[in-house]
Amino acid sequence: ECSRCHTLGPSITPDLRKLNDGLHAAFKDIVLKGTLAPAGMERFDDLLSEKDVENIHAYLIDQSWIAYRRQEGAAAQR
Repeated sequence: ECSRCHTLGPSITPDLRKLNDGLHAAFKDIVLKGTLAPAGMERFDDLLSEKDVENIHAYLIDQSWIAYRRQEGAAAQR
């Protein structure tokens, strides 16, 4: 479902690998309760469980580290 609006990389929607600390802290409420619904991020409590959201969040954190390591590796090669 996330990929309908979000991609990892350049997009018109936020790159979820680059969430700030506040968004990480509120991730579950954003996805399940729709705390960012006024900004266009609707709630998904009808499709996702709390465990699903934890798994998605863990995946995004993992992808963030992968992107960071690639960026650092590219910078070291310059």
